Amino acid sequence: MEDVGKQIQKLKKLDESAENLIHLGNLYLKKQDKLEARYYFQQAIEKYPSHIEGYIKLGEFSLEQNKLKEANNHFSKAYDIDSKNVEVLIGLIKTHLKRDGLSFADRYSEKAIKVAPENVEILFLAGLTKLKQHNIFYAKKYLNLAMEKQDAEFMPFIRFYLGVLLVKQGLFETALDHFRAIQESAPFQNIDLKNGQALRNNVAYTEFRVGNIEKAEKLFVELTSTAKAVDPYIWVNLGQIYWIQNKVEDAVKALETAHKMDSRSWPWMRETREYLETGEKGLAQKINGLMKENPNGLNLGMYLGCVIPNRYPFIDAASRHVLDAMKVGVAELEGAGCCPAPGVFRSFDINTWMTLGARNITIAEDMNRNMCIMCNGCFGTLNDINTELKEDKTKRDFVNKQLKEIGKEFKGTVDAEHLVWILFNDIGIENIKKKIVHKLGYKVAVHYGCHIIKPSHNKPWADSSETPEFIDKLVEITGCQSVPYRDKLMCCGAGGGLRGSEKEISLDFTRDKLESIRNAGVDIIIDCCPFCHLQLDLGQMEINGLFKDKISAPFKIPVIYITQLLGLAMGMDPYRLGLQKTPVPKGLPPFTPVDSIFTQLSDDLDL
Repeated sequence: MEDVGKQIQKLKKLDESAENLIHLGNLYLKKQDKLEARYYFQQAIEKYPSHIEGYIKLGEFSLEQNKLKEANNHFSKAYDIDSKNVEVLIGLIKTHLKRDGLSFADRYSEKAIKVAPENVEILFLAGLTKLKQHNIFYAKKYLNLAMEKQDAEFMPFIRFYLGVLLVKQGLFETALDHFRAIQESAPFQNIDLKNGQALRNNVAYTEFRVGNIEKAEKLFVELTSTAKAVDPYIWVNLGQIYWIQNKVEDAVKALETAHKMDSRSWPWMRETREYLETGEKGLAQKINGLMKENPNGLNLGMYLGCVIPNRYPFIDAASRHVLDAMKVGVAELEGAGCCPAPGVFRSFDINTWMTLGARNITIAEDMNRNMCIMCNGCFGTLNDINTELKEDKTKRDFVNKQLKEIGKEFKGTVDAEHLVWILFNDIGIENIKKKIVHKLGYKVAVHYGCHIIKPSHNKPWADSSETPEFIDKLVEITGCQSVPYRDKLMCCGAGGGLRGSEKEISLDFTRDKLESIRNAGVDIIIDCCPFCHLQLDLGQMEINGLFKDKISAPFKIPVIYITQLLGLAMGMDPYRLGLQKTPVPKGLPPFTPVDSIFTQLSDDLDL
C-alpha cells in the first residue's frame, strides 16, 4: 500500500494530463478508495471531454456499482468518440444485459464481433445475449466459438451458460458435464455468493431432470443447510423433489420456507394445505360448485369426447375452472356419445358418421346451448357435420329420417365451437387479460394440431389457417413466449388412425416434431387437443424406448393443455388444474412428468 501511496504523491506533483488523472483514479481504486477514484475519473472527463479513457473508466466504475443509467451515459459518450473501441462496446453490452435491454445489447454485440471477431469476451457476451433472447442457434454458435479460445478467465462462465443452454434443449447429461467441470473454479466456489449457489442449484436441478432424484435431493439439502442464505426458488426446487417422492411433510416444509421468504415463489401455500386435507373430495366439490348457468351471460354445453374422460380428466377440470373464472355457465351434454372420430368412422361410412354426430348436436340444441369442444378431432367432426347439415337440405333430411327413430331432430340452431375459439373470440383476449395475475415467463412450443385449422373453408379462423396465431396470442397474454420452431404445423403423428394401425410410423412423425421442439429450447409444449396430448405425452416415453439409438437424448418435455396454462396465470393452484397430485401417479397420465414447470434453473450470474 505504501508503494501505491508514493505513486499517488508523485503523480499529484505532475501536470494534470488526461493520462495522469486516469492513472490517479486507478491507483485510488487499488487503495479501495472509490470516492477519490471517482473524483479523478470525473476530472479527466471535465478537463478532457474529447478523451475517451475517462468515460470508459467512469463507465466501468458505475457498472461495478450497479449504477446502470450512469454507466450507460458514460459508455454512450465514449461510443460517440470512437464507435469501434472494444472496451466501450463491451461496457455497453454488459450495461444493457444488466438493464434487460436485450435489443441494445444485441446491437452492440453484433457490432463488436465485426470489430474484434476473435475477442473471447465479446464472443462470450454475444452468446449470452443471444441466450437471453432465446436465440438458441446463435447462442450456441458464439459460446462454442468462445470456448475454443480456451481462455482461463472466461472458461468457467462460458461452460456455465453452455450448460444452461443444453438444459433448455433437454440435453441434460451433456449439461452436467459442463457444470461439473467448473465446480472447483474460483468464481463458483463460495456457496454463500450468487455464482456458487447458481451453479449448485443447476447441478441439482439437472440431476433431477435426468432422473437421479435421490442425488438431486442430497445436493439441494446440502445447499440449503450449508449456505448462509439461499434464494426462495431453491427451496421450491427442493420442495418439488420431495413431492415427487411422496415425502409430503418435507415438501410442505420446504415450500413454506420459500413462501415465507417471498410469497410469489410459491403463491399456493393455502391451497397446498387445503388440498392435502381434502384431497380428491375437495377437488370434486370445487368442480361441483362451478357455475352451471349465467342468466345474463354466456352458457355452454360441455362436450367431453372419449379421450378426456378416459385419459386426461384434468383437461376437463382446468377448462371448467377457466370458463368459470370468465363467468361462463357450463352444463353437461347428458347422453352424448363418441363424436365419432373424423379420421376413422367417416372413412368407412359417412352417413353413419354424420347421423351419430348429429345426434350429439341435438342434445345441445335441446338445451339451447352452443357446444364447447375441447378436442380437435371432435371439433372437426361436429363442426363439419353441423355446417353441412345446416347448408345441405338433402343431407339434413336423410339424417333426420334416421334420428326420428329415437325421437330426435337436427334443427341447426346451435354452433359446435372449439374451446379455443370460445376463449379467443366469444370471451375475448382483452377480457382474459383482466384475469391474469401471474406472469409466467415460460418458453412455449405451441402445437395446433390438424383438425382445428383444416379444412379451412368452414373454420372460424379460415383466413389464418396457413399461419395461425390465435393460440400463440392466448399463450403470450400469460407472460410466456411462444417460440417458433421447424414444422410447427406438422401433425402430431397420431391422426387418421395412424397411431392404431402403424404405431412405429406414427411415433417416427412425433419423434421428428419433438426434435424440432427440443432444438428450440422450450420449457413446455402447449396443445389444445387430448389426442395430440396423448401422442406428445405418452409418445415421448414410447419414442425413448423405440428410438433410443436414434435420438440424441431421452425426451422429457412437459405437455400442458392451454387452459392449464391460462389457469396458472389466473392464479389458480396446480391441484385443481391437474398439474400436481399426491401420491404422484405411476403409469398414469401425465406420462411425461410436468413437475419441472414449478422448478427453476439459474441463468443469471455476477460477471
